[in-house]
Amino acid sequence: MGMDVYGNAPRSEAGAYFRNSVWGWHPLADFLLDTYPDLTATCEYWHSNDGDGLDDVRARALGEAIAADLASGKVAEYQKRYEVEQAALPDKECHLCQGTGVRTDEVGVKYGYNKPRDEATGTGGCNGCQGIGRVEAWEKNYPFDLENVTAFAQFLRECGGFAIC
Repeated sequence: MGMDVYGNAPRSEAGAYFRNSVWGWHPLADFLLDTYPDLTATCEYWHSNDGDGLDDVRARALGEAIAADLASGKVAEYQKRYEVEQAALPDKECHLCQGTGVRTDEVGVKYGYNKPRDEATGTGGCNGCQGIGRVEAWEKNYPFDLENVTAFAQFLRECGGFAIC
């Protein structure tokens, strides 16, 4: 699934369309909401693709604010903090085996995941956590990327307002 963001009245090709996977969009939207609450407030549904957006004046103002923060290094600082926070997220209990390392549900029994993992053969053990009982925090799948922010700032300055679809 992705977020397709369409310019309402694009002034250039850069303002016609912006696309992000959900993995890239959610950290971008969180950044915008956290950093520019006054400029993002009129768009209520940043995390859904139901057609909400900003008008031209607000979109352009947001694009200019982001461009200024990119130039000053504030966005790079945000990215560093984000990466530190992501790296510090603790592993979580595997939901498939409830932390035991073996799956005892119907799928686990059917495919042999209900026995302790045999490292020599690579068989057994929960297929979700490889028999460890813990998995990496799901939130680590959402990267924050400066290039993504830069592209969105350019889109915002040229889109004539937008709708998230």
